[in-house]
Amino acid sequence: MKDIFDECQFGELKLNSRIVRTGTWETETEDGGFLSPAAYDKYEKIASSGVGLIISEMFVLDHKDRFAPYSANLNYVGFVKEYKMITDICHNYDIPILGQLAFFYYDDGDNQKAEPNDLKIEGIRKLQAEVIMAAKKFSFAGFDGMQIDVGNNFYLTRFINPYFNQRKDQYGGSTENRVRIVSEIIKVIKKTMPDFHVSIRINPWDVRKDGMTAEESLKVAKELELAGADSIQLTARTISYLYDGREKNPFLVYVDNLIDEIDIPVILGGSLRDMKSMNDVLNHSNVEFMSMSKPFVAQADFLTEWKANGEGVSICQSCNNCYSKKTSTCFKY
Repeated sequence: MKDIFDECQFGELKLNSRIVRTGTWETETEDGGFLSPAAYDKYEKIASSGVGLIISEMFVLDHKDRFAPYSANLNYVGFVKEYKMITDICHNYDIPILGQLAFFYYDDGDNQKAEPNDLKIEGIRKLQAEVIMAAKKFSFAGFDGMQIDVGNNFYLTRFINPYFNQRKDQYGGSTENRVRIVSEIIKVIKKTMPDFHVSIRINPWDVRKDGMTAEESLKVAKELELAGADSIQLTARTISYLYDGREKNPFLVYVDNLIDEIDIPVILGGSLRDMKSMNDVLNHSNVEFMSMSKPFVAQADFLTEWKANGEGVSICQSCNNCYSKKTSTCFKY
């Protein structure tokens, strides 16, 4: 029987459990972008609780991004020093940590909100260089790797989605072409930093007409694996399916198919809230790793109780206020 607290391998990383903490917003900061004491305390509680892997709060590329006021900052003067302290906290508990890059707008030098169809080749090269430089910065700060968000509704998500991408060059049209911008980034990072874990976050589908389908999403995942991605995490743009509880959850059908199709670790996310249900998923599907986000906002160290008791339910009530109001703290607890 598999259990969420099993020690396991995640590619080249050794994990103390199958649970991945995924970060969202970072609002526990002070003037100038410096981290507050509460941010360090949060990471210490998460790292010491029984988590297997930590994915940081979201980082944006620059201060003009739509979500910059609510996100972590790669470019403030204290970034390397402060986040080296964060990664050291995680490593003191033998917990690997990935830096999460998720940006909504892109400034190509001519247009602060250049959309995928607007970018010239020079703009694509500039974007790729900035993402690769972000990987270097994460490495300098002690992160074990990075996660590039190509899910939800972020910029690179729109670039690979046929609903948005109408380009006629080598970065548009086929699945391979639309994913090329990300594939080329992965190849450079893995060539220059072979031990640096690169995780990619993707949507299974998006329910837009002529948009991302489950079949197309599987093709995207294969292209990312071929480029050298070390893991895939599932997310969703919105509640993008109707599920009445009588048939098998469509995300579980999709994730089983995805795990059958690729040979790198896959992380399942999506409203996981109690230990029994998570262990049921582990033992009745191909899933090996599961992520949670909002439960860690409600109570950063809840896994300590779960591990000690052999059972547990998160106090998170899925009100979604922390996410919708873009804060890294819980409104109730």
